[in-house]
Amino acid sequence: MSRIGTYGASQMYLSRLSAIQQRMSLEQIQITTEKKSTNYTGIAPDSNRLINMENEKARAQQFIKDNTLASTRMQAATVSMDGMEKNMKDFKKRLEDYASTGSRNQQDIEQLQEWAFNSMVDLQSYLAASVDGQYIFSGGRVATDPVNLPANSHSAFQAIYDGNDHPYPTTRSAHMAEISTTNADTGNLTFSTAGTITAATAGSLSGIAVGSRVTVAGAAAANNQTYTVVGNTGTVLDVSRFTTEPAAAAVTFRWNDNNNSLTNAATGNLSISPGADTITATNAGSLAGLAVGTVFSISGSAAGNDGVYQVKANTGTVLTIESTTVGANEAVAATLSSSSWYDGDTLQIQQRIDTDRSVDLGVYASDPAFEKAFRAMGLIAQGVFGTAGGLENNMARIDQARFLIQDALSRNGTGVGPFGAEQAGDLESLQSQVGTTAKLILEKNNKHASFSGFLDVRIVDLENVDKTEAITRLMDDKTALEASYQTLSNVRSLSLLNYLK
Repeated sequence: MSRIGTYGASQMYLSRLSAIQQRMSLEQIQITTEKKSTNYTGIAPDSNRLINMENEKARAQQFIKDNTLASTRMQAATVSMDGMEKNMKDFKKRLEDYASTGSRNQQDIEQLQEWAFNSMVDLQSYLAASVDGQYIFSGGRVATDPVNLPANSHSAFQAIYDGNDHPYPTTRSAHMAEISTTNADTGNLTFSTAGTITAATAGSLSGIAVGSRVTVAGAAAANNQTYTVVGNTGTVLDVSRFTTEPAAAAVTFRWNDNNNSLTNAATGNLSISPGADTITATNAGSLAGLAVGTVFSISGSAAGNDGVYQVKANTGTVLTIESTTVGANEAVAATLSSSSWYDGDTLQIQQRIDTDRSVDLGVYASDPAFEKAFRAMGLIAQGVFGTAGGLENNMARIDQARFLIQDALSRNGTGVGPFGAEQAGDLESLQSQVGTTAKLILEKNNKHASFSGFLDVRIVDLENVDKTEAITRLMDDKTALEASYQTLSNVRSLSLLNYLK
């Protein structure tokens, strides 16, 4: 035996050295990472509190991320509406300038109509705004362009809406008509050359507004065409330009810019017949002055037949007007359809901007503000100059459009206009609504950012180490470890033989 000590004492001493080494290793990691521990076990007393705070911070950050996208959506809507406001105001001013002159000059009228159509196209473009690949004016149909105008050129638009036989819709219900009937809905449809379409199922046509354009399919070729509804009982659609007037005694004809006229004294009583859309004079040959193609107006009708028409045929006694008529009598399993210019829906899009607050983000192209603007522009754009549907023969459209565009910009008094009470809704209110929503989102995001910053401080307090303190402990443990190794070396050098010498 040459050394003093026991195996047990040696092992204990070595375990103490190992403990110091472990502390130094932990302190080195703390200094490098600036964290008290690389896992939650190392801070067990505070781990539950830390996890809760990290979850709260993650939720706040997610709110900020989602709200930022919603804010971008609102900003894009604001930019689009600012552009639409300028577009609508420019159109309104152009109308007012024209109204001040009342010119019937072809160039002036065609320029105004072209301006109106281009304004519609511009409005369509603004409403096609998208954010993150999603259209913002389409409601829930975010992948669908919200506005689908019926034509891409002014001439094509006027071919669809001639302003006479097929006028542009004057009411919201007709303007927004989305119709698709089946035989199961209506039963067989009975077509009459008297100018009516009757459903076998009573009341099944009640959803079709007067002024709507309906297209027939599945009937005889003579009846498969597009009609404008001029009357509806819910079961019977009137599609004739005329209503029955067997003995019109006070009707006056005017044409050639009112330079020519005919009264009852010349024609005798008139018989106005729907379906065939004819006017028959009592006095033979008295209508001979109205050549085919002549645009004329009648006034004094007691049955609502006053209006502007164009001569399609004339025997001198029987005058037929240009119109779309039912071609054949039949009862058949036909269908009626009509498509609106609005391809979106009315699904309300909500954004949860805080745990206790959600806001509506939906701004629809079908909003009354935009619908009235489209309608005002369409009223002016329709009808080719020199025809019965031309603007020069329907000057009342100027004031009608002025009312609608003003009501689209800001509420026009009671909202009761030339076509009755208009649905409330204007661009000014929409801009205010979007601005309020954007401000609320910003306020909530500021709150989330502030709360996230506060949590950052608390999380740092819980998981970060005091670097100075950690370095001090490391140096202390280094000194202790060096002393321990030196002591161990001295102890192991002790020998009983050396003692006995």
